[in-house]
Amino acid sequence: MKRTLLVALWLAAACSVVLGEGGAPGEFLNYAIAPRSLGMGKAFSAVADDIQAGYFNPAGLFQLNAQEVLLAHSQLYGARLEYVGWALPTKAAGTFGFSMLNFGSEGIDARTPENQRLPSYFFMENALIASYAYNPWSFLGFGGNLKLITKNIAVYSGVGLGADVSALLLLPRPFSFGLVLQNLLQPAVRLIDSTDYYPRTLRAGTAVRLVNDRVRLAADLVVTDFANSSRRSLTPHGGIEFELLPDLLIPRFGLDANEISVGLGVNKVWGKMAVGADYAFLLHYPSGYTLAPTHKVGVFLTFAGYRVWIDAQPPLFRPTPGDKSNVLWMDVRLMARAGAKRWQVVVKNQYGEVVRNFSGWDTPPARMTWDGLDDDGRLVEDGSYSYNIVVVDVRNRSLSFSAPLTRVQTSGPAGRLEIRPQGQ
Repeated sequence: MKRTLLVALWLAAACSVVLGEGGAPGEFLNYAIAPRSLGMGKAFSAVADDIQAGYFNPAGLFQLNAQEVLLAHSQLYGARLEYVGWALPTKAAGTFGFSMLNFGSEGIDARTPENQRLPSYFFMENALIASYAYNPWSFLGFGGNLKLITKNIAVYSGVGLGADVSALLLLPRPFSFGLVLQNLLQPAVRLIDSTDYYPRTLRAGTAVRLVNDRVRLAADLVVTDFANSSRRSLTPHGGIEFELLPDLLIPRFGLDANEISVGLGVNKVWGKMAVGADYAFLLHYPSGYTLAPTHKVGVFLTFAGYRVWIDAQPPLFRPTPGDKSNVLWMDVRLMARAGAKRWQVVVKNQYGEVVRNFSGWDTPPARMTWDGLDDDGRLVEDGSYSYNIVVVDVRNRSLSFSAPLTRVQTSGPAGRLEIRPQGQ
């Protein structure tokens, strides 16, 4: 049975080679877990603006304003990686995250030294991760992970406990910098008389957001087992994503020491929630492309949390200058972590031009009105109008939202004048 265990350990290491350099223990915790980060070449520690922050850089969770759920599946070579995560931002206690990872393979062929077939077995590693982030300032956050690791090979199993710490700096804008010390508390998983010590890893990253945050460039450098010079390895990662259609279609490209990646994200916002799907296609170029491409898919949902938006009535507005009772009613809905410091609402025409601007200090009024005039007091043209609202709280965190507002129509339908001969 010990020989069978050794064979199983060797196969498990072979499975994890595709995840990183040399197939180190716990390498599935230092790869990537969803198509967005995989499509960006696994460079995510300085981006860290969704639930994946709990995996890459838990400090980044403070950037979340809404609850988020993510499910992802990654096809590997003879194995697979599954992920589910949930994040919960709170009003004053920081942001909490919970993730579960499953890496493994089933139906592995087993044989004796005499080549006699044995019942097939499975290999599996699981990680339960509890994450936390807190930001004392709007530009700086700190975070940590507590990880419970389990490993199963055939009839053998082991358990280990680990911890990570991290930081994220969002200055000077538009740059951000992430630093993660993974396995500060090293998991040690023992199977009979063999113990896997998960190496300490230092991940440092930088990112820059351009074109009004529509383009994101990111780069990471991962130093594995940085405390042990004889086993140290450095792995670079780089990637880019850009919003081809804002908040809707997001292509991605990435490169690291193992793979070239291409990805695509589709996002749809419905008022106070959003759903989306991501896909990544990875090519293993160190093998001369003899290894088949792999595919990664994921879906996510954001809901509730801290948001701001406007409910407007009527949907068809016929402004009449001079009639102060004929106005568009705009009800402001605000759910924020802290009290508001300043706010702004802009009304835009169908060409994206700002026609009316409202702003003020403290909390925005619960109800606002628009009389259909622009900032110069002129009646606006007929057409569709949208709004953008931004609220900045006392800790300099901002909430924003854009959506259709109303349709303005001052002229009635075309009429017809009928002329009849006299006496008819």
